[in-house]
Amino acid sequence: MAETPPPLPEDRFLLAGEHALGVLEGQERAEAQRLLLNSRRFADAVAWWEHRLGAMGEAAEPGEISPQVWQAIEARIDALGDNRPAPLASSPAKTSRFGIAALATGAGLAAASLILFLATPSPAPQAPVVPQPASPQLIAQIADAEAGRKIAGLIDRRRGLLKLDIEGLDAGEGQTPELWAIPAGGAPISLGAIPENGVFERRISASEKDLLIEGASLAVTFEEKTGERHAEPTPPILLVGELDEV
Repeated sequence: MAETPPPLPEDRFLLAGEHALGVLEGQERAEAQRLLLNSRRFADAVAWWEHRLGAMGEAAEPGEISPQVWQAIEARIDALGDNRPAPLASSPAKTSRFGIAALATGAGLAAASLILFLATPSPAPQAPVVPQPASPQLIAQIADAEAGRKIAGLIDRRRGLLKLDIEGLDAGEGQTPELWAIPAGGAPISLGAIPENGVFERRISASEKDLLIEGASLAVTFEEKTGERHAEPTPPILLVGELDEV
């Protein structure tokens, strides 16, 4: 893993760090998932953060967090109740949020999480939510941490594309991973063989687009390498996850 972070704009680099820490929610999390599939530099930045924060966590020694830090956190939490700016004595919110990069050289994972929290401004009063038209994109994040298998899937219905970021689908000799679409309440339908690792992209047919809708699921099995799609999956199903619209 390179010591120098991948070249990215500061906001994207921070987003990659927050994704690696697992603190994103809602639209920010969906945006990070889309970038993970569409931007190799963003994926490299997430991998850089995961490696760096993991090493920090292993190297960190037990220690006490200063009372001033806890006071700052309590002040920020109190401010969430009435939307007032928190009176932080050390003014961490004025420090660039991208200062978390400096922590990657010697601080602990907990400290990085605290800085991300403290550097986030208090929320302003929310404007009324305006309904937005449904997005034509669907995502699925499927993982088996114990087996080291992972797929991030994106269905771009507007452009008719299937994109996958694949890790750890190491099939045995004579076998290959096969992707399945499972309609809600229906039987699995093969979408064909996929690579064992790496980024994979192909166009989807009109009939496949009808299958790949919100509420359907993606699944993966290992099948005999015949060059043809199989009529039904061979147990066990290795990965399965529902498609969500973003």
